[in-house]
Amino acid sequence: MTDLKKPISRRTAKTFAHYDRRIVVSLEPGDILAMRLERSTTTFRATLADVYTVLAGWHADRALKTRRETRRLNGAG
Repeated sequence: MTDLKKPISRRTAKTFAHYDRRIVVSLEPGDILAMRLERSTTTFRATLADVYTVLAGWHADRALKTRRETRRLNGAG
């Protein structure tokens, strides 16, 4: 793989929520993920490490919730 030296931007296929605008996602040098709505200048940025940590936490929380729900339905615990 090659290192990222200049930003790469892509638009989502579908519009976002009630805004009727697509999201523009950019990968920027320095391992930064940036997102903004089309025709908007407000950009939200986060490091890829932070995004990965949040996503991993959501996955773990979902797995825990599923496990607890299964135990509750089976009457165990």
